[in-house]
Amino acid sequence: MKTFIILLKIFLIAALLIISNGNLALSNSDNRAVFFESYSVWLGELVEKGVTVTGYVVGTEWLPGKDFGILPD
Repeated sequence: MKTFIILLKIFLIAALLIISNGNLALSNSDNRAVFFESYSVWLGELVEKGVTVTGYVVGTEWLPGKDFGILPD
């Protein structure tokens, strides 16, 4: 539940930053279109970077090899 609330806060703060940095008044339909486009691009980039990080973590060899030099044969 805490994770959900933290993610919700991050998404809300991102939305507020997009609105404030773009000086968007959401009462205007053109500004709403710009907001949704910007927010969807941000979400797409977030997912893309998450996939990249996940791929790196999954592809990394986490176990030490046989010859890691600590224990004698």
